[in-house]
Formats: sequence, structure tokens, C-alpha cells
Amino acid sequence: MKIFPVAAFCAAFVGVAGVSNAATGDFGGFAPAAVLGTDVDLGGGIVADITATGGTNQAVVFNTVPPVTGNDLDLASPFANAENLSEVRGFGNALIVQENPGNPDIIPDDVVGGSLLFEFTKSIFLYEVFLLDTAEDTFVSLFSGTTLVAKLDVTGSNESETSNNKTPNEFTVLDFDGAKGDSLFVSFLESGALGEFNATVVPVPASLPLLVGGFGLMAFMRRRRKA
Repeated sequence: MKIFPVAAFCAAFVGVAGVSNAATGDFGGFAPAAVLGTDVDLGGGIVADITATGGTNQAVVFNTVPPVTGNDLDLASPFANAENLSEVRGFGNALIVQENPGNPDIIPDDVVGGSLLFEFTKSIFLYEVFLLDTAEDTFVSLFSGTTLVAKLDVTGSNESETSNNKTPNEFTVLDFDGAKGDSLFVSFLESGALGEFNATVVPVPASLPLLVGGFGLMAFMRRRRKA
């Protein structure tokens, strides 16, 4: 008769263990001009190794809030949604592929063409990716291992490429609708930046060991009653 409360407790414990944390990878926790690489903590349990290809092969933090950290004014807040110009918002830090090495310090500037690869330590559910000042044929791909899960492109309808004399600048939002994967690849046809992405860590598969432990606990209690 006491088995049900124990089982209920175990089930509740398993449910709590499966709760995941939401995160917005907005790079706000890093200093402008920081170079991001291995074991980058993006908050909410999301940790990734970040690799850049193109230019200096560095993923560099760009502060979009005026005065910006670089000379690229088309990466300055505020930004309007390329599909709905009435939706205007600011971005803090963004991530770019660095074009030229600084001397002596890095001055962030986005390269003409390049890519950013995020290899996550835990699988994620990916919701939205925000790109800044990106040209048509830029694309973002989500992978699970070597399998392509989803690929979304910047098209003529959501292209946000702007020039230094256009205000406000524009952003593109790509909706992945909670697709699950463990690596994210952003390929810029021309210049541009990753403003942020919204994701949730996939719950750690700890429920099975906990459930097994719960059954073990029930067996132990049965033995105690028999004794």
C-alpha cells in the first residue's frame, strides 16, 4: 500500500529533473572586442565551442549600441525587422567574423563572407535566430551530429543588408520552431552579424537512472516490510 506514494514521489522527481532552461544567446556577458572560442557559456546551460571561418578566423563580439566598438555603422542599433519595418528594437552585443587583426587591439569589423559554427555540449531546441545586416543567400543550418535538421535562408523578402547611410538598420529573424540539434552553422554571403538566438537546452536524459533508482527504492521498502 505504500508503494504508490513512493512511485508518485519518484515520478515527480523525474519530472523535475527533466525541466530545461531557456536562454537567449545575445553575447551580452562579454566585453566588446572579445574573441570567443572554446567552452563559451551563453547562459541557461547553453555552452558551445565557437569556430569562425573567414577573415582572421576569429569570432569577435561587436557592440551595436552607439558609439559602436567598430566603424561599421550598419551594425549600429536600432534595427527594424526587414519583414515589418514598424517593429524596431535594439541589440546589445552581436557576434561577427572578424575581418582584420587589430593593431595593437582588435577593432571589430565584419568580414565580407564567412561563417560561424556553434558546437553545443548539450543538444538544444532552437527557436529563433536573429541576423543583422545580412544579404540574400546567407543561411543558417541546424545539425544533429552530421544530419541536417533544418536550413533557413535569407531571401529577397527578409534580406536586411543595409548601408552606412540607412537608418534604422535592419534585422532578419529566422524561425526554427523548436527544432532539435547539437550544432548551429551560420554562413554569411557578405557582411553581417549574429544578433542573438533563442534556444532551450534539451532535458538531460537523467529520467531513466532516476526511475531505476525509484524502483530500487520500492524493492528496498518491500524487503524492509517483509523483515
